[in-house]
Amino acid sequence: MSESSAESAPPSVIWEITRYAIVAIVAGALIWYYFFYTPPVYASREYTAKTMGTFYKVIVAQFPETGDWDTITAEIQTKLDDLEQKMSTFKHDSEVCRFNASTSTEDWFPVSRETALLIQASLEISRQTEGAFDITAGPLVRHWGFGAGGNPWQTRSFDELKSASLLLKEKIGYEKLSVRLDPPALKKAIPELSIDLSGIAKGYAVDCIAELLDERKIAHYLIEVGDELRVKGKKSKDKDWVVGVEIPTPEFSEVQQIVPLKGQSLATSGNYIQVIQIGDRRVSHIIDPRTGLPAQIGGGESALASVSVIDSSCAQADAWATALFVLGEKKGLELADRQGLAVLFLLRKGNEIIEVPSKQWGKNKQNPYR
Repeated sequence: MSESSAESAPPSVIWEITRYAIVAIVAGALIWYYFFYTPPVYASREYTAKTMGTFYKVIVAQFPETGDWDTITAEIQTKLDDLEQKMSTFKHDSEVCRFNASTSTEDWFPVSRETALLIQASLEISRQTEGAFDITAGPLVRHWGFGAGGNPWQTRSFDELKSASLLLKEKIGYEKLSVRLDPPALKKAIPELSIDLSGIAKGYAVDCIAELLDERKIAHYLIEVGDELRVKGKKSKDKDWVVGVEIPTPEFSEVQQIVPLKGQSLATSGNYIQVIQIGDRRVSHIIDPRTGLPAQIGGGESALASVSVIDSSCAQADAWATALFVLGEKKGLELADRQGLAVLFLLRKGNEIIEVPSKQWGKNKQNPYR
């Protein structure tokens, strides 16, 4: 049997050949990168428009200059227009308005799955707050001069409005509304029942924009619809997004507390923006569905002025801010701590603003801006 005339190369030779090959590949890549590669250029983009009777703003940091910003903003507006067509109380042909116009208590009224899911979430918060949040309270809101169809120039006295509101309470109640998801539909227990999603819809709109930006692989943004906002990523390479909780006063806009957010939402409800005068009383648009009266009238020695909530979901933060304002500082704080919510209550005592944080809000003590 003949033997091979060539012997195998020693391992040291093979290693030397491999090492030189690796060096050559790396060197070639570096040369190509240096002479031929053009790194992408990033810039900030901002877009402002109107939706749901207010303005919204989208700020994207580190957006590639080659990206199609016009297409993205068009997609955002299309989504918001679709939400209004489903949930607006100002569009007579919206799903919500058509349901409100229906007087049937026997038939399920078909709606989109999106509307049904948001109403399901609203009813859950109603149950958790024992009716402090109630999307059927629209008639009371309008009765006091706010919302779609509300008359801000009431000629009746406060006591007359108070007496009439007791009768209207019979026409509201979240427990009179049923929702199903398959197929998505709503049913009312009394013909007069109507729904108004303004206490959660703006926060939900923020979440929808965030979902759209996530799908487009945009990693750094701030979204604001009305007073509800949400952030993701960073404002710049070395700076997180920071937002302000305003001092609750209609005269001027100043910041009470600066809050850093990381992939979170912030929503605020207060009695200092939408206010009308009825006789010798000033009342706000936040109505307590349980009493039929504007929330936090009088307020005693220290009056609750605003409630801010941080949550991963802006829709949840939006609804909880309203509910906790209605509940008031004491009961609201107890519920916030039981639910593990990050909440800041601002009380007005004369010219002084008093901060009352929940336990979860207190975990933000690393805030370097305080």
